[in-house]
This record gives sequence, structure tokens and C-alpha cells, in this order.
Amino acid sequence: MKAEQPLQLVGVISVESVNVKFSIISSSNGNVLIESSKPVELIKLYPEWVEVDPESIWNSLKIIIEEVINELISNDISLDCIKVISIINERDTVVAWDSETNKPLYNAIHYSDNRTDSIIQDYVSKDPNVFKYVEEITGLKVVSMFSALKLKWLFENVDNIKISTVKETVKFGTLDTWLTWKLTNRNLYITDVTNASRTLLMNLKTLKWSEKACKIFNIPFSLLPTIKSNSELYGKINITRLKGIMIGAIIANHQAAFYVKCRSFGQVMSRYNDSCITSCNIGNEVIQSKHGLITSVAYQIGNESVSYALEGWTSVGGKITEWLKNNMKIINSEDELKTLDIDVSDIYIVPAFNGLATPYWRPDATGIICGMTHYTNKKHIIRASLESICFHTKDICIALQKDIGITTSQLMVDGKYSCYDILLNYQADILGANIRRLHATDMAIYGAAEIGAKSVGLEFNDTNSSDFISKPTTTENERNNRYYKWLKAVRRSCGWKKPVQIDKKLNKFDIFSTNILSTAYLVAMMGMMVISDNK
Repeated sequence: MKAEQPLQLVGVISVESVNVKFSIISSSNGNVLIESSKPVELIKLYPEWVEVDPESIWNSLKIIIEEVINELISNDISLDCIKVISIINERDTVVAWDSETNKPLYNAIHYSDNRTDSIIQDYVSKDPNVFKYVEEITGLKVVSMFSALKLKWLFENVDNIKISTVKETVKFGTLDTWLTWKLTNRNLYITDVTNASRTLLMNLKTLKWSEKACKIFNIPFSLLPTIKSNSELYGKINITRLKGIMIGAIIANHQAAFYVKCRSFGQVMSRYNDSCITSCNIGNEVIQSKHGLITSVAYQIGNESVSYALEGWTSVGGKITEWLKNNMKIINSEDELKTLDIDVSDIYIVPAFNGLATPYWRPDATGIICGMTHYTNKKHIIRASLESICFHTKDICIALQKDIGITTSQLMVDGKYSCYDILLNYQADILGANIRRLHATDMAIYGAAEIGAKSVGLEFNDTNSSDFISKPTTTENERNNRYYKWLKAVRRSCGWKKPVQIDKKLNKFDIFSTNILSTAYLVAMMGMMVISDNK
């Protein structure tokens, strides 16, 4: 008789924009055994400003670790069964703290914060080509979302940080760096290649900090954390009830989800969360997009070759459902979306509430509704809102086709809004591809668990399978006609937004929206559709 295998578990710490979660996952089948989470409150002092208290994140994490361990013990499961801890975080949120006091020097600046738009404008007004080098070596666009600009603002505007910089006691990084520092009781000051590749400071090819990029943004190069791979034994946790357990994986949450099913060239995945992110595996060589996408590190497992991804995203994705519910009062709850039956209409909504991101890069765009008639009703508005997510995803897939010549025949999806079958049906019809929803709406914890297991030589078996595949029901001509109208709506949304001035009494900075990419790309895309219509 075969002896029963001892229980071997992986713990995953996940920090997202409004939530901290700790999960215990079985390595034998990939099932989540125990999980606890706590919400995180965002702080919005002024228009365009979004912050979060780093100490509240840390305190919430300590509470949920305690809750999970207590439940583990109450189920007669030994703490020794947890073999490794993985850490995943929402990218681009940055924090600075003092190594002597071990306290934050300012609130963490959230990834969606746009206060640094004025800094970009100042740079570009003096030299239009000032960011050319940075964009070439990092694969990114210089926009307010990425970390370097937030760090620059912190160093120039927070007196405590200026003092700590002179003393060389300042520490800074994305949330993975902050939590690793806290969990190891100041022993580890590190980040990983996926988070580092989003800072505008890392050379994509060398996987090292760029001294020249740091100089451009006036970031102290010598004070940056050490860059590590996504899977290795970094060190032991020295505080909380996880004390003594190794940290074996650190990776940005989107890349952790991407790792689960996109390990071959050309595989594409979308995450339908508050923003919608679409990424494509491009293998081991850096490819610079010529059609509005960015290049990031997808993952690096130990000493293996790094894998890269081309990526695009929308500033507003599934969060448009909150707009429908809270602002427009069209739906009472998001659950209504599960039972809606809405015929196709000729209504198009471009939800450029914070400008347009990939592939347009038009911060001067605003939201717009096109095509309304006397017959338009609230169901048409709901459908057009959901379809805007799908059209944005198609924008990115077309850019991918132009950059690397792949046609997306299957799109894998996860994220909290992927639970809505109606949304995936719309996506299949608009993209003309099969849409495969994975077995959970948050695949990141499974990817992180598997990556962590690798660091300790633990076999990880995820026995869960996909539970839904939506296939297109439209013709190519129908898809082209509708996409052409979407592009017309996008064009009409651009150029509306004017520079916004924050009251000088509140702070000395202007929030200024810059036109990073001209309309040439948009016009070219529309031209392609016109040709297609005339065939």
C-alpha cells in the first residue's frame, strides 16, 4: 500500500490596489486551502492624486497572516507544512522609508496617480527627445504611471526624504521591496525583474539598473535595491508567525498570472480587472514595439533565460461597471450583468476618463458616447460599456499583429470581471477569436505558488482546468464594420482635455496632460479598416 504523502503547502502574499490577501495553496493539486484578506483604503487628497498608507498595508498583512495560521492550526495542519512563501504585488505603486526608523517617509504613491504629468511636460518642453534613450533601453513609454517619475517627485518634494537621502538611510521601491524588507526585519532590500522592468530605470537587456536613466530622473543610483530573478531563495522571514520560512518567489501580479498559461512565443492573455491588461509572450529577445505597445520582463526563473512580453492596457477596464452603477445609476449591482440579454446596437462608448493609454497614448482624450438615437435605451449603454473593454483589447491585439506578425486565435483571460460570460461572448465576437477563461478569476496566486515551489524543488500540480470557452459568432465583415466605427469614436474622443490647474494654495504643481503620441497611428489604423471595408 502506497504511503500517504505529507502535506506540502505554499503561502502566497498578494498586495493589490485595494486589497491585501494571504493564501495557503496545496502543491499536490493547486487548491486554495485557507485564505484571508483585508481591504486597503486609497487616499485621494487632490484631483489626479492617489496614495495609500504603507503602514496600513503592513498592519493588514500581519492581521491576515495571524488569521490564516490560526485556522491552519485549528485544522490540525502544522506550520512546518508551509515550505515557501511567494510575494506578488500590483505594479508601479512606490514607497520610500527610512532604514533607521523603519517607517515610511510619505504615503505610497499609487500606480494610478497622475501628479507627475507636469514633470513630463517640463522635460519635453526643454528637449523633445529627452526621453528617447530611456524608452529605448527600458521598453516603456515615459508616462506618469511608471515608478521613476513618482520617485522623482518624492525626492524633490518631501523634506524627510531629502534628509534621509543625504544621510543615505532612505530606502525605496515598489510594494514587493517594502514587504520583503519588513518581513525579513530589514535583512533584505531587493526587488525582482518584473517590477524593476516597470520603473523606467532598468535596462531590459542587461537586467541591471541604468546609471544614465537614473541620472535623467535624478534618482540616486547607489541607493536602489538589488534586482533578483522571480524564483530563488532570497532569505528567511524573521517576523510574524511565518518566522523561519523562506521567501522563494517575488513577481508582479500580472506576470504571475501570465506565467500560468503563456510560456510559449505568441501566447496572449488578458486580465479583466479595474484596468484591462493584455500581454503576449515574445520569447527571450527584446522586441521594441513600433505600434504603441510597451516591452516588459514576463518572468525569469532562477538562472534560466529571461522571457519578455509585449503589453498594452487601458486606464479604465472593468471599472466602467462602477460608473454604470454609481454615476449613471443604470444598474443596481454588477450581478445584473450575469443575466443581461442585450441585442447589438450601434452605440460606442470610449471610456477615456483618464485619457487613452495603449496604443494611442492620448492623455488629452476624454470619455465619449457616439451613435445615440431616439431608440437608444439603458441596455444599449450597458452593452457599449462592456464592449469598450473588448474593443480596447482588440486595439492591442492588432498592434501585436503589426509588431510580431501573430494573429490572436485564442485569448486566455482571468481577472475579477472575467466571470461575466456576456463580456467574454462580446470579446469573442469583436476579436474573432476563441476566448478561454481559466479556472479562477485570479490566476496570479497559482502562478506565484508554482514559481515559489520551484525555488525549493517542490513539485506543483495544478489540477484545475478551464471552465469556459466562448467562440465568435460574427462574420469578418461585421467585425470590421463595427471596429471601424469604434476607431471613429476614439478619434472623436481625442483633443478634448485641457490642462488642469490645481489650486496654488494646495500645492505648487500643475497637472498637465501631454500629447505623447500623435494621431498618425490612429489614422493609419482607420485607413486599414477602410481598405478592409472596401474589399
